[in-house]
Amino acid sequence: MHVAVDAQNLLTDRRGIGVYLRAVLTRILADGGCRVTLLVRHPLPGLRKRALARELGSADFAVSSRIPRDASVVWHPWNGTFFRGGRRNVVTMHDVAPFAYPAAEVKKRRSQQGPFEISARTADRILTDSSFSKGGIETYLHVEPSRIAVVPLAAGEIFSPGKPEMLPAALQGQRYVLYVGTLEDRKNPGTLIAAWRNVLSSQGIALAMVSGGDLPGGVIALRELSPQRFRDVYRGALCLAFPTLYEGFGLPALEAMSCGTPAVVSRVASLPEICGDAARYVDEPRSVAAWELALSEIASSDALRADLSRRGLAQAAKFSWDTTARATFAVLSEAAE
Repeated sequence: MHVAVDAQNLLTDRRGIGVYLRAVLTRILADGGCRVTLLVRHPLPGLRKRALARELGSADFAVSSRIPRDASVVWHPWNGTFFRGGRRNVVTMHDVAPFAYPAAEVKKRRSQQGPFEISARTADRILTDSSFSKGGIETYLHVEPSRIAVVPLAAGEIFSPGKPEMLPAALQGQRYVLYVGTLEDRKNPGTLIAAWRNVLSSQGIALAMVSGGDLPGGVIALRELSPQRFRDVYRGALCLAFPTLYEGFGLPALEAMSCGTPAVVSRVASLPEICGDAARYVDEPRSVAAWELALSEIASSDALRADLSRRGLAQAAKFSWDTTARATFAVLSEAAE
């Protein structure tokens, strides 16, 4: 089998989809069960091979700017279809956020939704991260359930319990709550910031945010963390606070649980699937008062944190990138046949 893979953003996407693609592709290459061509938009695509090989720990692949004619199947892992012409196509749709939260401006909305709509028409199979996302694909894109396979993600092996060894200077000696995510409205960071200011800031408990963009005063901004430092930021936190309103999977929650860090999350979207009984849920994620209560409980109760840590480690152990890679390869094989 010859698999062509859209790797256009593989070198630049350091979170989310990039983590997913690198984890799965590394294992497919290590297994050696198929030929692989990585697709990049570049006038001299071969110039990208050395950097891609460093990223993946293998040079056992070809690089092309076009889908090879003999490709058995093309894998499009970036939510939409950006390379056209494959005889068989598998698309990964991690969520359908552009439909659940459509942009107000028409041109932007069409730009965001268009690649999904192309995929819905042209994909032989669609991979998605959760049953919640599968339902969204069926609802918004009218894809029949038989074309959709749920293949959950996982946390990387680096995320493991232990004492933090490489905390950023700003967090050393601090008690802090951690937020990991963008500042989009659907991530709901404003509610968390308000709750933290009301109940924890006066106790000397900081709020650390791994996020881009401008953050409000008093919040500790963490950017460009090495993998080891990122792991230790999780390890050192009182909890991960994840106030999102919509999530196709919720990788930060799984990463936190893998480190033994209590997870406080909204009871919405895919999060009950991912966190099981191992999180402190907030039933009204838009409610500042509800988040005040949850954060106060976590900060004041050693027993609650220890219980959530124990449950989280057990829940996180149910997910692995090896399982994700095997299931992904199986769907690619089915589509190719």
